[in-house]
Amino acid sequence: MKRRVVIVLSMLVIALSAVSAFAAELLDVKPVVTGSDLIVEILADIPLTYTYYKIPGQARAVVDIADVDPEKVEPLIVVNKGAVSSISVDKAQITGMVVSRLIFNLVAETDISVTATADRKKLSVVFSGGKPADNSAGKPVVPAVESALAAPSPSAGAASAAPAALEKETDPLGLDEPPAAPVKDQPAVKEPDKPTPLAVVPVTVPSASAKLEPVVPAFASPRKQMVITAIKVGTTSIDVEANGSLESFEQIKLAQPNRLAIDVPGATASLSVKSIPVRRFGLDQIRVGRYPNHVRIVLDAGSSPFPKYDVKPTEKGLRISFK
Repeated sequence: MKRRVVIVLSMLVIALSAVSAFAAELLDVKPVVTGSDLIVEILADIPLTYTYYKIPGQARAVVDIADVDPEKVEPLIVVNKGAVSSISVDKAQITGMVVSRLIFNLVAETDISVTATADRKKLSVVFSGGKPADNSAGKPVVPAVESALAAPSPSAGAASAAPAALEKETDPLGLDEPPAAPVKDQPAVKEPDKPTPLAVVPVTVPSASAKLEPVVPAFASPRKQMVITAIKVGTTSIDVEANGSLESFEQIKLAQPNRLAIDVPGATASLSVKSIPVRRFGLDQIRVGRYPNHVRIVLDAGSSPFPKYDVKPTEKGLRISFK
């Protein structure tokens, strides 16, 4: 009897593991230019439940997708076409629910609309009618919501009450947290050094009897590949060590959970670990992500407020100091 109970429990554990292994995933975020408009296609392997809205007074728009993991999608997609300069893709935990959050950084305050295919596994985000961003205080924009969980009511009374319900509940998914924004009052990020042009070698036109010699241009030496070799936690700071100064970097501060992401473009990492426990400065851990064009270092504070900090390049990497 005990053996049968053990076998049944083992089968349940295997079944639960299989369910988590096949969790819903965001498959792709692909910008497509059509005439003067830009369409961003969002693909997933399940029917999508989503909400979208513009941020008043800012050239930004947000699309939140419930119960979908964005791990397969690049966290920063550079577009620089139409109304969109870039797209930030992040994962959030809202009341125990995984949420894929897409933040569209726009060149101007622009109209946004989202439509879904019949099976709702593909969303099309369209931007058009751009105008300069107005920083004056404006009336909050009520986000449009598409949900597979709310069945339409056949009564006319329910239909007339729908607009009022939207005014009271602007975000039924509970995802109206402000989007990620670059950290203010931090050191300006330097532009990557431009490659040195080829040295010009003067050539004299030879006479008919002169012997022609090959002219070899002098090439500039290739730029040094930056490699992050270690991350060390000190008493007042965290040092990101590399084979040179990490002068080019970008900071992105995120919430829920509270964390700071530091992107180092053009760098690689030789670290053997993906996460480092901290238990200091109000931080839980440090995570390291490797991507084709950059390395992302994430400092996790979890539910605690993120501490005051300062980021500066050093001769052998980067230092995050805490106040």
